[in-house]
Amino acid sequence: MKGLMPAEDGGWWLLIDKPSGRTSFGIVAVVRRITGIRKIGHAGALDPDATGLLVLALGRATKQLGKPLSGYKAYETTVQLGLCSPTLDLDAPWTIEIEPPLFEEDDIRQALRRIREKGEQVPPMVSSLKREGRKLHELARKGLWLAREPRPVEIERLDLLRYDTDTGEVELAVAGGGGLYVRVIAEDLGGELGLPAALTRLRRTQVGDWSIEDATDLETAAREWPEGTA
Repeated sequence: MKGLMPAEDGGWWLLIDKPSGRTSFGIVAVVRRITGIRKIGHAGALDPDATGLLVLALGRATKQLGKPLSGYKAYETTVQLGLCSPTLDLDAPWTIEIEPPLFEEDDIRQALRRIREKGEQVPPMVSSLKREGRKLHELARKGLWLAREPRPVEIERLDLLRYDTDTGEVELAVAGGGGLYVRVIAEDLGGELGLPAALTRLRRTQVGDWSIEDATDLETAAREWPEGTA
């Protein structure tokens, strides 16, 4: 079956092309029902609205999750210039949008270059980082907004794919090491250009050596799961 590979020390890796509108935990629950395997984990969650590569470890493969979780990941994303959002995406209690000014493509490329060279990010409040034992996104839901210190990040790729001068949409290819927040790249791009900016689309295309091209969808997994695989 496409997307299913034996793990080196037992168990299986399953590559799923996650659809929008479902949580990573929800995908795990569906795969448990499909496979009958209870012990399942993932190599890095995706937000509900995000799509793309979700690497699942089945059975004994869950013991090997550390390496892919902390390694290289690649994304394709759309940033809306002029969009203000407290969560830096569309999954927010409110958004405000202004009409962005017209930029030259070189302005955007130079801003991306500065972001990449800076090599650090201030983690967003909507993250799983903990403060005094509580995850930041849990505090954010309660209306608490805390100061965060910049953290070093490795941005291996930050390329402009398309800039729509009519709408202010910017499509980017992003790749880097663990701890990289694509939504913060959107925020930083807006900061470099002097206006708010937020994500409107995020698709993960690679985790470590695994590519979205090798993934399957849930419907195919349910239909083609090999009997006796556990």
